Amino acid sequence: MQHFIFTLFFSLLTLGGGRDFGQDIEAGKAVATFSRASIEERLADKRKARQPLVIHLLVPLCDNDHQGIVPVKKTLGNGLDPKNNLYWGALYGVKTHFSRSAGWTSQKDMPSPHPNVLERVAFRKSMADGQKVFLVADAYRGDRMKECLDDLLGSVAGLKQGTQAVEVQDLGLFAKADLLAFAGHNGLMDEEVDFPRNSDGIFKDVVVVGCISHGYFRDPLEKAGGYPLVTTTGLMAPEAYVLEGIFDAWAVGKSPDEIRLAAASQYHAFQKCGMKSATNLFRTGW
Repeated sequence: MQHFIFTLFFSLLTLGGGRDFGQDIEAGKAVATFSRASIEERLADKRKARQPLVIHLLVPLCDNDHQGIVPVKKTLGNGLDPKNNLYWGALYGVKTHFSRSAGWTSQKDMPSPHPNVLERVAFRKSMADGQKVFLVADAYRGDRMKECLDDLLGSVAGLKQGTQAVEVQDLGLFAKADLLAFAGHNGLMDEEVDFPRNSDGIFKDVVVVGCISHGYFRDPLEKAGGYPLVTTTGLMAPEAYVLEGIFDAWAVGKSPDEIRLAAASQYHAFQKCGMKSATNLFRTGW
């Protein structure tokens, strides 16, 4: 079995939920906690116009030598080997899981956009209501955690942009994506990273699946203009089935609480930890 059960740590979990003060900010000014209203409106407009939704997922590969983790099997924890890595090529790694998941269709592998990224893959799914969703995932070298975090927060802040040709269209990535996601070791536990301030005045949905991510990412997301759609309150296995539950619920316009429960349901289904513990592990909002 290539995933880990963290039942012993559920005593560390706290109730999810979070506050939404509805106080928006202007780019470049002091940050106050903001609502998700403008994000919901923008996504609703895209769905109404039948425009595809784009998810950009950043995955720092599991790395025994360069990350502050409990060491895993050597082949799973080699941060330069995406094919066998715990978070990419293993059974519940992003590339393998979505390649085998019903409804998600693999696109041809993309060239690496940067030396920090070992692989880029893309998937497409058509939801029951006809909404088309694209997922573009980047496998960052395990020893490039800081660069991965810089790209994530820079994207949230509107500083980093990019595109990727998929099928017959160019998909907006980084700041141009409709949902930004991170899955892997919580690198903010180890790395000193600059927290950029929002520069484009556009709030963005952000998912951070990693250990105790809410406490570490809340402030940098708030400063950058990222709404914490799903974060975590305790130690956990940041595996792709959780992401699938989140992405499927988000793509059809479910509420943040419903998206949080979708994450919890997937986690319980694979970890057998109980829905109460799984629900308490995930959080939405501030």
